[in-house]
Amino acid sequence: MDVLTFYKLAKGFKHINAFAATVQSAHETGNWTSRLWQEAYNGAGIKADARWRKDKPYLEVRSPESRDGSYYYKYSYFRKYSSPASFLADYNLKIKTDYPHCTPDNLWGYFAGLYRGRLGKWATDHKYFEKLARKAVSLETILLSKGHLKRSFSYAIDKHYLEDWQIKIIEAVMK
Repeated sequence: MDVLTFYKLAKGFKHINAFAATVQSAHETGNWTSRLWQEAYNGAGIKADARWRKDKPYLEVRSPESRDGSYYYKYSYFRKYSSPASFLADYNLKIKTDYPHCTPDNLWGYFAGLYRGRLGKWATDHKYFEKLARKAVSLETILLSKGHLKRSFSYAIDKHYLEDWQIKIIEAVMK
């Protein structure tokens, strides 16, 4: 898998922002080289709860977690998919159902929505937003026109999608 292929595939799903989903997946999978991607096509670290594990495939993986600003490793169960398209279909549904504040029209609002989920925030990593922002900046020249992130940032501010701490992070990484 490469960034352009994933992005093109993600564009076919209504409830996600294709660029934001590509950024998130590239980050979560180490550019699609992780065990979770290679063995399970899980592009966003979606965990498999007990209900999922009853009748759907899953993979147990040792992964980094963050609590109170410190990192540690633990074994967790993750959903397993048969293809990138089946992952994206489930991810699309998860965003629609559990992260309704993710804005398909704006990548910064989409990332902010990952912190306002029905069951809490997407990731335990205390630097997750910053990591996504940095990855977005690195992928802009590959997938978007120059200046897209800055225009998107202005739009997100105008729409009140972002909290102050998120604005500060975006300003810092776009310098």
